Amino acid sequence: MTLNIAENIWVFPIVLPDNPLKWLNCYVIKDREGGRDLIIDSGFNQPACLSDLLSGMEELGLRPENTDVFFTHAHADHTGNAAALRKMGCRLMMGRIDYEYMRSAPWERGLRHKGEEGVPEKMLQEINSKSAGDWLMSAPFEAELLEEGDCLKYGGHKLRCILTPGHTPGHLCLYDKEHRLMFSGDHVLFDITPNIAAADFEDDILGSYMDSLLKIQLYPVELTLPAHRTTGEISFSRRVDELYRHHLERLSEAERIVSENPGISCYDLAGHMSWAIRADSWENFPVGQKWFATGEALAHLIYLVRRGRVERRIDASGVARYRKLS
Repeated sequence: MTLNIAENIWVFPIVLPDNPLKWLNCYVIKDREGGRDLIIDSGFNQPACLSDLLSGMEELGLRPENTDVFFTHAHADHTGNAAALRKMGCRLMMGRIDYEYMRSAPWERGLRHKGEEGVPEKMLQEINSKSAGDWLMSAPFEAELLEEGDCLKYGGHKLRCILTPGHTPGHLCLYDKEHRLMFSGDHVLFDITPNIAAADFEDDILGSYMDSLLKIQLYPVELTLPAHRTTGEISFSRRVDELYRHHLERLSEAERIVSENPGISCYDLAGHMSWAIRADSWENFPVGQKWFATGEALAHLIYLVRRGRVERRIDASGVARYRKLS
């Protein structure tokens, strides 16, 4: 069921089966004067997601040969149907940084380093056994690559690309200054918090995310269009502030756990942190959720180490151990 939410802007849900995200908000900007139409994000590479996508396109009268598709970032719930859309005749666009990141096999890089963070070998083997199809990713696809500051014009809306790294290295939001609306992708969500998970110890992605929150809070926004769930009655600025404070609190929690457990590994730290998930213990977390939780714990540890609040040392067995610095 499509819904008209602003001038020439429509949205319909793409259900994400058996996934805690529940659904993706697929946005469409229609041009009533014969110009090209725009789809924003596409769902998983999964028959149910493709069916929802095609149904929404049909209801809105979209013709692939006259339709462009913009992907806010590299994750499979956004780019999963890219190859299918390309084959249908759509033109694809995404940020250059995330396009290159997606092609760099971040899952494999994470596997090479997560053992150093204390992830058990059995879990690494289970993650490694999953193919691209298991992760519901698109087959390789070609796309027009965008940079921060590039402008897209559809249906009377002039959309400027805003680089907001954190959730992924090259996440892009789209901002319409005239209408004060923001397609926020997964950078700013309202009912849930975006996952900020590090693949390895190299990049301070939480620091990047928090800087991106401060950057994007400067934009006047009256209508926020997030990739998942709803916005409720919360303003954009207030939600950005809530997300920033959330991570300050998570940093304090991680720092406290390290202080109480000198020499703790990242994996064990994740098991001590609080998570909004229906599981009665860390041992009973689904393996995919454990993987993301460990990545998020690592992002917080990197932030603390980079700022001299926590020390990281590799022990004789090759596992990184963390201690609080006074």
